[in-house]
Amino acid sequence: MRRFYAIRILLLVSMLTVSCTAYPQSTMNVMFYNTENLFDTMDNPLKDDDEFTPDGTKAWTEKRYWEKLANVGRVIVAVDEDNAPELIGMCEVENGQVLTDLTKRTALKSLHYDYVVTDSPDRRGINVALLYKKTWFRLISVESLNVNLRPAGGGPTRDILHATGRIMTGDTIDVYVCHWPSRINGEDETESRRRIAASVAMGSIRKVFGEREKPYVILMGDLNEGPSDSAVRDVMGAASPDDAENMPDTAMVALMYGRKPGSYRYDGEWNTYDQFVVSASFLNGLGCTAIENVHIGAFDFIMEEDNRYGGRKPYRTYNGRRYQGGFSDHLPIALDLAY
Repeated sequence: MRRFYAIRILLLVSMLTVSCTAYPQSTMNVMFYNTENLFDTMDNPLKDDDEFTPDGTKAWTEKRYWEKLANVGRVIVAVDEDNAPELIGMCEVENGQVLTDLTKRTALKSLHYDYVVTDSPDRRGINVALLYKKTWFRLISVESLNVNLRPAGGGPTRDILHATGRIMTGDTIDVYVCHWPSRINGEDETESRRRIAASVAMGSIRKVFGEREKPYVILMGDLNEGPSDSAVRDVMGAASPDDAENMPDTAMVALMYGRKPGSYRYDGEWNTYDQFVVSASFLNGLGCTAIENVHIGAFDFIMEEDNRYGGRKPYRTYNGRRYQGGFSDHLPIALDLAY
């Protein structure tokens, strides 16, 4: 059974400065998904990926790899049952080969996705990527933004992917796909690293604001932060969607602000680390392109019972070292763009 935690974003009715009557009403779905260790089976001698090889501690075989790809594809299709999402941000993908296999050699091949992916210095070799349907999102440019954590005592981490494209209305959208530093060494101890990542993103976003007559920005990713945490609230200056009506186009809005239960469950507690942070231009009623809905995809088939803490949790590929054939430790999130 399909189930969403849905956030209804009010589409404000106002006198628009741009005429939107030239286009029939249409919807574009944007999705983000932390795929949790989408590795191929080959050993990369330059990266710490040994556990995800046939002889590694996870016994990561070809059979398990292709099952994982099929599971990721199943989640993608479930997010938008009518057409599948037009834009998909992903993290914890190893390289372009896994994305080629996903888009060309699974059931997704009929959807004709193209992709761009970073080549980050992350020690484990995981990256962020953007899948897109070329008929909906015409790629103009792409860049990989390096995040230097040395001032905060951190090592190599994931780059931020910045892709610019044009949608069917002619509007230009700048998309940022992120996987900010984790909390493994403690929330307070690692907070400064996420603030650095947020600063890198905002440095690029401010350039976009200075270049675009009508800027549309979508930042999505596993931020390892909640909407009201420091990097999002203070560094990005992201506010609640409830305040978007009176904001300028260049303000930032955290769409998951105050929303429960979340997309990631740890020790029985839900967290909202997977986020969309967007420019207020999508919400202030002054343009043709607007955000209509935001979803957290808690589909029955990607959930399992939490026998330790009660309730339900995401159904993972591994439980420790035991392979169980699940999906990910995160739930997907999605938004609908109406224009």
